Amino acid sequence: MKSASVRVARRYARAVAQLCEAGNDGALVRATLDAVVAAMQGVPDALPYLANPTVPIADRRQVVTSVLDACNAQGTARNLVLLLLDKGRIAALPTVHREFNALLDLKTGRVEGSVAAAAALGEPALARLQALLGRMVGKQVLLTSSVDPDLIGGLVVRIGNTVYDASVANQLARLRQTLTAA
Repeated sequence: MKSASVRVARRYARAVAQLCEAGNDGALVRATLDAVVAAMQGVPDALPYLANPTVPIADRRQVVTSVLDACNAQGTARNLVLLLLDKGRIAALPTVHREFNALLDLKTGRVEGSVAAAAALGEPALARLQALLGRMVGKQVLLTSSVDPDLIGGLVVRIGNTVYDASVANQLARLRQTLTAA
């Protein structure tokens, strides 16, 4: 059941977040886990191989250790990945990573979002938009941008479950709805 695996991942993520709070190394653990998860997801069959109980644990541990060494993983992040491997939960690593990042973001007042625009946004425009949204939501906002030509013009910003739709396509749809209702 998927919710059970998320609950397990949350448990591990909370434990790591508590360790990071005590050691004040949350940013370092986040960066390390980012690198380790990216490395493992960069090889399509890596996680299924590592989660396969028919593969000897020594072979799986050697692969994981090589990835950790390549990513220069130390301390809490390294211990977490090895613990997940030893407990047979290495397949949950991406979910633990996601949950840990969410907990760390909550603690540090940081929120991630996305912005879709009709044309590519330059770095200065993206920085101004992040600052404006940061003042609106009272947190540091980190945006990823994408281009959606269907918007015609304007922006659609998603932060968590909130959508700010300032697109021309949305304005035209509302105008059409108003005119047909009248």
